[in-house]
Amino acid sequence: MFGILDRYLGRAILSTSVLVLLTLVALAAIFGFVSELEDVGTGRYTVVKAAQYVLLTVPGMAYLLFSPAVLLGSLLGLGTLASNSELTVMRAAGVSIGRIIRSVLVTGLVLMAIVAVLGEVVMPRTERHAEQIRIAALDERLSLGGDAGLWVRNGPRYINITTVMPDFTLLGLEVHEFVDGSLQRAIAASRAMLVDGEWWLEDVATTVLDDRRAQVSRNDRVLWSRVIDTPGATLVDAAVLEGLSISPESLSIVALWAQIGYLDDNALDSAAIRLAFWVKLTAPLATLVMLMLSLPFVFGSQRSGGAGQKIFIGIMLGIVYVLVNRLLTELGLARGLSPMLSAFAPLLLFAALAVAGIRRIA
Repeated sequence: MFGILDRYLGRAILSTSVLVLLTLVALAAIFGFVSELEDVGTGRYTVVKAAQYVLLTVPGMAYLLFSPAVLLGSLLGLGTLASNSELTVMRAAGVSIGRIIRSVLVTGLVLMAIVAVLGEVVMPRTERHAEQIRIAALDERLSLGGDAGLWVRNGPRYINITTVMPDFTLLGLEVHEFVDGSLQRAIAASRAMLVDGEWWLEDVATTVLDDRRAQVSRNDRVLWSRVIDTPGATLVDAAVLEGLSISPESLSIVALWAQIGYLDDNALDSAAIRLAFWVKLTAPLATLVMLMLSLPFVFGSQRSGGAGQKIFIGIMLGIVYVLVNRLLTELGLARGLSPMLSAFAPLLLFAALAVAGIRRIA
């Protein structure tokens, strides 16, 4: 699969793409660190903590910048070969443009594997750790519901949480359980803590309603499954709480799929999470499309244009792709379009442009 030509072109593309990616990530990290300095001095958030946070978000920056970096790196790498007449020599030796394109696409498969591992294995772990460090140092709380707190539905139960602490301890907990549209049980607790995968409630008042009266019982500390007499039942899925601290784009496909299942099981709107899921799936394909998009410019201008022109073309194409991708996905979400269609639409648009350009030079 990897012949001499494949390896030679692959090294040219990979070396320049890595160099461009490192440059872009370094710039993004510097700006990110400067932005974090505004919070230094708040709570226990020091310069060292800010540097740790930024370093842990570097894989996420690399993931977001990967496709534009590959586009720019391919333009520079293949453009250098074209400027040195190496592509011309290859064609004079009997290597067709189609064969060169195939070698470039083989390199694209390697790049797809790299971005998939980065997005599924590395980034979710580092982003979660980074947010935990930042939230704990700033002594922030994750209450997202304003004065009404955070509302979560879990089957027949509607759960209101006043505050979610950085270690996912829940403060000010109220649970309302309905059966056939009628309130059957109400539970109030000052605190809920997740210990070894099980929720423990403190200062618990349980009110059970029937047709005649309300029975109230109190406990200083009790296991959640004993309060509702359902062994193994969970209060709130821990993955849902983890999703509060980081954006859906930073979660793995497996975590996103779990959240979709949770939202669907509880008849909640999952459009935003579904969109993040499909965008995550298309990220490796976007890398391949960006690589394909560079080919017409390289072969179409072997004798004209220097590195500066290719850099400009790469930057403009990368910016256009990011803007169009963001515009179409957000517009699709606002208009209620299929999340899968919203995620694939910009990818298919640029893929069509790449294929049309390749057909002109092939």
